[in-house]
Amino acid sequence: MTQEDFDELPGNDVEALRRFATRRTHPAGRILFRQGERPSALLVIEQGEVELVYETGSDRLVVHLLYAGSSVDHLAILLGIPYPYSAVTLSEATILRLRLDTILALEELFPEIAFRWLRLLAHTLDRAHQRLLEMAGKSALEQVSHVLLHESAERNEPTLDLTQEELAATLALSRQTVSRALHDLAHEGAIKPERRRIHLLDLEKLRTHVPS
Repeated sequence: MTQEDFDELPGNDVEALRRFATRRTHPAGRILFRQGERPSALLVIEQGEVELVYETGSDRLVVHLLYAGSSVDHLAILLGIPYPYSAVTLSEATILRLRLDTILALEELFPEIAFRWLRLLAHTLDRAHQRLLEMAGKSALEQVSHVLLHESAERNEPTLDLTQEELAATLALSRQTVSRALHDLAHEGAIKPERRRIHLLDLEKLRTHVPS
């Protein structure tokens, strides 16, 4: 890498990192890394969605859903530990891969690149923190409504490719509890659930269940 690589980097953080990374598109359901493995590269989502899954015995908990512009595996890299979760593509996803030796060279030669990476990390952590605050003390119906509105806004579309099992795992609720909440919302005409997707029909009705 030379100074020319660094000159006039675009303002967008992902765009700035793209030139130093390899790029690959994965189908939905592809495991990017497994819980317990050690990181070999930093992954940044260019397009698509990725879920972070923690598994213990028969339990499967969706820790977080990540979208374009988020880094996938920053904590394991920063702490020098194995991955505490697995990463699975929730939809077709294009992933940028920066090797660890490339990251170290960028941090040494071009501190601005390291700063951009840290901004991506801060953005991801802020989303997780906000989610915890927003869910605290909420009923199942409120939590389900909140997630549906949030996912729709993130994806910028009214139809979510999301199963009841995935929604339950994301909220750490039972499938039966989520099913009852979805049934109530469908009865109100707010949503139309199908086998592997949920159509949001009336956002205002959903918002009535999300106290400001």
